[in-house]
Amino acid sequence: MFVAMMLVAMMLIALPLAAQQPATPPRGGTITGVVRDSLARPVAGADVVAIPGESHARTDSTGRFVLTGLDNGAYTVRARKLGYAPAEWSVDLSKSGRLDIGLVLSQRMAALDTVRVRADGTCSPHSLDGFFCRRKLSKGLFLDYTDIDDKRTTYTADLFRDIDGFRVDVRPTSRGPIRVPVALEGWRCLNTLVDGWPVTGANQIPELSWDVVAMEVYKLPADVPREYEKYAWTSPFARQAARCSLVVYWTQFAKLSP
Repeated sequence: MFVAMMLVAMMLIALPLAAQQPATPPRGGTITGVVRDSLARPVAGADVVAIPGESHARTDSTGRFVLTGLDNGAYTVRARKLGYAPAEWSVDLSKSGRLDIGLVLSQRMAALDTVRVRADGTCSPHSLDGFFCRRKLSKGLFLDYTDIDDKRTTYTADLFRDIDGFRVDVRPTSRGPIRVPVALEGWRCLNTLVDGWPVTGANQIPELSWDVVAMEVYKLPADVPREYEKYAWTSPFARQAARCSLVVYWTQFAKLSP
C-alpha cells in the first residue's frame, strides 16, 4: 500500500513538470502571412502553397496562414480562392529561417455559387457558375480547388489516382513521358474539355494540378449532362459511335458567368 501511494504521489508531481515542457518547435523554415482582398479585408478559406514542395495551408478567419518544415532555398508562395484572381510571392528562405509576407487576391465576383438554370433546363456550359449549377443538379464527381489541393498532387493526371473507374498511365511523347488518365468503364475512352471547350493547341489541359480550380468527372456516359452530351461521343460526326467518359477542367482563365 505504501509503495502504491508513493507511485501516485510521484505521478502527481511529474504532471505539472511535464506540462511546463515547451512544445517541440517545427523543423525547418517557416513562412507566415496574411491573405487580404483588394479592399484590405482578410480572406478566410484561401489555399496557400509553397512551390516546390508540398507545404500547404488554409487561411483562418483572420486571413492568416503558416507554412512549416521548409528547407532553405527559393520558393514561390501562391494563394487562391474561387472568385478571386490568384496571387503569388517569391521568397528566399534561409535554413530554419522565418518570413512574414502579405498576399492580395483581386476579387473577380462576389457570389459565385449561385445556381442559374437556363430556360432549357441546362446549366451554363462555358462559365464557372455552370460548375456549381451542375454540382447540385447533375450526377458525376465534382472537385473544387479545396478538394484538388487536399489531394496533394503535382500533375493534373494524378488527380485520377484514387477516383473509381480510372487509372493513371505514363506514356512516351516527343516531349518526354507524360501522365495521362485512362477510363476503365465501357469503351474505355475519356474525352476532355477545358473551361467548357474542346482541347486545342490554344486551349490545352493544364499540366499542373495547381492550375485547375475545379473539375467535373463523369465516369458513365449516361451521367454526362445535356449541355455536354455532344462531347461524349468518340466522334462528333458519328452518332452511332461509342460514348465516352468525360472530364471538364476549369482554370483561372475561365469566365465566372455567361
